[in-house]
Amino acid sequence: MPDDRSFDFEILLNSKDLTYQTQTSQDRPEWTVMEFHQCEDCPLADADFPHCPVALNLHDIVTTFKSDVSYDLVDISIKSDERTYSKEKVTMQSGLSSILGIIMVTSGCPSLDYLRPMVKTHLPFASINESIYRAMSMYLLAQFTRAKNGLEPDWTLEGLSKIYEKIDQINISMVKRLQAATEQDASLNAVVILDSFAKMVPMTIDGSFGQLESLFWPYLD
Repeated sequence: MPDDRSFDFEILLNSKDLTYQTQTSQDRPEWTVMEFHQCEDCPLADADFPHCPVALNLHDIVTTFKSDVSYDLVDISIKSDERTYSKEKVTMQSGLSSILGIIMVTSGCPSLDYLRPMVKTHLPFASINESIYRAMSMYLLAQFTRAKNGLEPDWTLEGLSKIYEKIDQINISMVKRLQAATEQDASLNAVVILDSFAKMVPMTIDGSFGQLESLFWPYLD
């Protein structure tokens, strides 16, 4: 951190289904209550969940950085079993976006579960093109899996657009929650970054995926 503070966060996921292994404190502030800026058509609304599981799992990190500014520059190192990623002088919002994204997708929200396969190959600090490539590849592999299991596949990617339209709604609701939980904008803008990508995917599917499309010329011969 710019002021010489240093933080470590351990993200533990179940090896079978990548479910986030909750380590959060027992403190459950008002902004984590299910009805507080609840997502429209929340699939957990009638399932006896007093608190939003995503908000609960974000609580500790959001609280830690509630007074930090999104454009502060920090040094980040991310260690996994396979490799270590590091980046110096990256904005706080970019670093938080990577960690909040993992926790949100693995916290048990049925609408976010569709992105869980991407967590297995999580790419910190990914560009928009890299994220779109990974999302489309993941979805098409999911359709191949459906076909192998005798289910109707969706090769048009229409379903992927619907998934990200729902995620856009979730991100908007989460920003409203975080406005009540924070004093500065670091965590808020971290979710805004995630939401900008959620808005890009349907637009890309409906049009062209730009520079990436030109890479596939060998398959068009």
